[in-house]
Amino acid sequence: MDGWTTCRDLKNMGKNRLLKNRGGKGVLLSAAPQCRFPDEWDGGAISTGLFDFVWVQFYNNQPCQVSAGRGAFLDAWKRWESVPAGKIFLGLPASKHAAGTGFVPAGELSSRVLPLIRGSPKYGGVMLWSKYYDDRTGYSDAIKSHLGTLDQAMASRAVTPFLLMTTVLVALLATCHAGGIAVYWGQNDGEASLSDTCACGNYKFVILAFVYKFGKGQTPQLDLASHCDPSSGGCTGLSDDIRSCQSSGIKVLLSIGGGDGSYGLSSEGDARDVAAYLWNNYLGGTSSSRPLGDAVLDGIDFDIELGGAKYWDSLARDLKNMGKNQGGKGVLLSAAPQCPFPDEWDGGAINTGLFDFVWVQFYNNPPCQVNAGRGAFMDAWKQWESVPAGKIFLGLPASKDAAGTGFVPAGELNSNVLPLIRGSPKYGGVMLWSKYYDDRAGYSDAIKNHSMTPPYLGEPLMRGSTRELSSPAGTNPVPAASLEAGRPRKIFPAGTDSHCFHASMNAPRPAFTWHGGTKNTDRRQAQLTLTTSAYR
Repeated sequence: MDGWTTCRDLKNMGKNRLLKNRGGKGVLLSAAPQCRFPDEWDGGAISTGLFDFVWVQFYNNQPCQVSAGRGAFLDAWKRWESVPAGKIFLGLPASKHAAGTGFVPAGELSSRVLPLIRGSPKYGGVMLWSKYYDDRTGYSDAIKSHLGTLDQAMASRAVTPFLLMTTVLVALLATCHAGGIAVYWGQNDGEASLSDTCACGNYKFVILAFVYKFGKGQTPQLDLASHCDPSSGGCTGLSDDIRSCQSSGIKVLLSIGGGDGSYGLSSEGDARDVAAYLWNNYLGGTSSSRPLGDAVLDGIDFDIELGGAKYWDSLARDLKNMGKNQGGKGVLLSAAPQCPFPDEWDGGAINTGLFDFVWVQFYNNPPCQVNAGRGAFMDAWKQWESVPAGKIFLGLPASKDAAGTGFVPAGELNSNVLPLIRGSPKYGGVMLWSKYYDDRAGYSDAIKNHSMTPPYLGEPLMRGSTRELSSPAGTNPVPAASLEAGRPRKIFPAGTDSHCFHASMNAPRPAFTWHGGTKNTDRRQAQLTLTTSAYR
């Protein structure tokens, strides 16, 4: 049997079941290749881009395991980071007796190895072979508090009543479920401040818009409307806001391009120059004139809508390489293409496989937006699912006034649209244009509990959730309209910092529960999930 075809068949079966049977959750795929790259057996299957998790066996393979030296190990890790898969795990034996070679003492792993890799957007955690050996050494107990990134504190542990043959330790931030909301900020007078935008709790990503002038020898220029004047150094005060957002687990990216501006790239050298400017002035580099001060942004968003289609792929490669080669936390890349596929400007860059997030603009494009009909919309969505990128977001206007066409009422989005797409492993959430319009419409309030996917094993479920997976058999999800009934109308005069006022702000915090367990956890805590590869 052709293994690659089998992978596609499994994924397609999961997708078809999801569409046919309300509450189906699709099929997760994982692989456990040897650390030598590419893997002799799994390599072709992994290259399909269908795998959610890849736990690489950095043991019994002396040339690439940790004991081979930092250089050899990191070379192998970076190669595995390049595969078109969801998350990459460091596979290790749980004791000296669990493998012939490759055991790493817990202290060395925690203090010397994990700090080298856990800042990568592709890093998922540690895979252990196996539960038997872990029971005897307590290896997972020794490393669990070191698995996450520096801003993640580990919390409770949920053990499923299955026969454990492989233990996977996953550092998951509970506020970052599979699915969330990204919002553009900075282009309108009267929208909430950046700190208030992040403090409201509705967003997982905030994209600062735009650097509208760059390339072809031009001095790059940032425009944040009336929020601040970068030409006079007036935007450096945003550093504290940016750090506040990041401390809450929110990724802050800078968007380059936009629908109006003067930008483009004339050569690969021009792309390198632009990448160096962005790195030194907004990311992990140094410059005497950083427009946003000393805060280090998480990444760059490509909102390319003019200026030609060439050399954006070079810019993406240069930015990623700078993040890898010059230290720091790496560089997240996102793109905001139009929904007609492939995108005229961003398409080549996205095909590099370097993009972590793609928020597709399903608005101002009548042939492929939601109101074009289920068939046309789903055809476009499936085409975008095929790109070699991390997560795909449904880009929408936050109100009727935010775009010429493509607005979807919140109730329709929650009940008719999101159930069609959020079961996909590529689904990332919803992107909104923009914070200004969301302040006035309260759109993110109305959709935030519906934008998340059915959770993976061990992920907390909100009690009373209207998500289809948690609806009892034979019942319907609670209509979105009933959830919004009685919510006071929001009126935000121009110039008012609305920052996501909630009608239920003083209500009790919602409870969470575990699959197969009784532990509750606060939504703001991180979780340690034990997942199995075999069960009864």
